[in-house]
Amino acid sequence: MLTDFILYLADSNLILSQRNAAWCGHGPVLEQDIAITNITLDVLGQARLFYQTAADRLNSQTGSSYSEDDLAYLRNEREFKNLLITELPRGDWGFTVLRQYLFSSYMKLVYEKLLQGSDEQLR
Repeated sequence: MLTDFILYLADSNLILSQRNAAWCGHGPVLEQDIAITNITLDVLGQARLFYQTAADRLNSQTGSSYSEDDLAYLRNEREFKNLLITELPRGDWGFTVLRQYLFSSYMKLVYEKLLQGSDEQLR
């Protein structure tokens, strides 16, 4: 189901943004601290976009009135569909940078495929 895939994208971005946010004010040097904070805000923005898209789809399919906040914060942990790598504890700075690189590389491929898809909103 496409809505489940959209939630997978949203959940992965949300969880990663929360893990990365743990570095805010704790980066090894100021420039890296600012960089991870900005990346975190971008990833959170992507999560919000996907949650709103999923909420719109669920509302049109079921006549419900879900909001992005309902989907992001009012589900239990077993209902999340995120990539497991995004859940891993913060670790050291090298681990965080590598995880972000792997996640971003993967998502670049996913976004390129979405551009070729038939769903206008996701394109």
